[in-house]
Amino acid sequence: MKRLALLIGCVLLISAAARGEDDLASARSVLARYLAMPFPKTASSPVDTSKVARIAVLAELKYMPHGAVLAAEEVLFDRATPEQRCEIVGALGDYIHTAECAQLLYRVLKDIREPESKDKWEELVRSSAVLGLRRMASRTTRSGGQRVQTGPDHEPMVQGIVPLLIFAASDKSEDVRLSALYGLADSRDPAAVAELKRCLNDPSRIVRFYAACFLTEYEDASGLAEMCKSASQLQKPDSDFRHPFSVEQLLASFERITGKSFGEIPMNPILSSNSNAGASASKRYQELLHEWEVWCGQQPNLH
Repeated sequence: MKRLALLIGCVLLISAAARGEDDLASARSVLARYLAMPFPKTASSPVDTSKVARIAVLAELKYMPHGAVLAAEEVLFDRATPEQRCEIVGALGDYIHTAECAQLLYRVLKDIREPESKDKWEELVRSSAVLGLRRMASRTTRSGGQRVQTGPDHEPMVQGIVPLLIFAASDKSEDVRLSALYGLADSRDPAAVAELKRCLNDPSRIVRFYAACFLTEYEDASGLAEMCKSASQLQKPDSDFRHPFSVEQLLASFERITGKSFGEIPMNPILSSNSNAGASASKRYQELLHEWEVWCGQQPNLH
């Protein structure tokens, strides 16, 4: 009986090894087809059909997760162009949620540090890697600029990702650091709080702002002074598309951490299909910002 059990065990191991080799061969074939596909510099139509085709090929990697990581590592750092790296890394983050994939994305963050093109493709590669890590680390689902939680917290898809996000939060790129902050906020991990507090001293005003707002989701008021500065700054006209979303997030964060409200926060004006309603919401946003600025001025401990 023992001999039979041993025999069965050996057969299973051999079978698993064979499947692993098949997965690796299949993943290599997928990536070979992908690397040979056209990558035009400009799209010939509003819908970039060449990109759609490339992404469809990379989506096949989800059926061979172990082989996909090994095969991707073979091409990412030597054979792929920065543009191809961005799409490959994006596919890994979308479809492969394993510890070994997380380590490969971490290597991307460490090794791809210097931009190689004027289009900042390498920065986009690192941002894509952080987005994949964020998905793996997330323990919450929050929607909209107000970051409303839509369900109970859950276990992350992969454990141990928070230290990798902390590493990304020190990236030289503002966009990469900001993406890392979203990941830290969604991780619901106590270690994230210390890093978010550190980011209150970031050289970027945008990073400091989001760190302060995300801290309120942990019931931590350490960033309240930074939020008060933002209440004044955001009242100035700004063409940045993020401006209305920043205002919405700030208003919600003030309410969350203080328990106070100066009235309902209207729908984000940029999302309104009615121009009159959008203009009315924009005006109301500015009124609410002013209310919070006055409130901040009445708090002696914030000066």
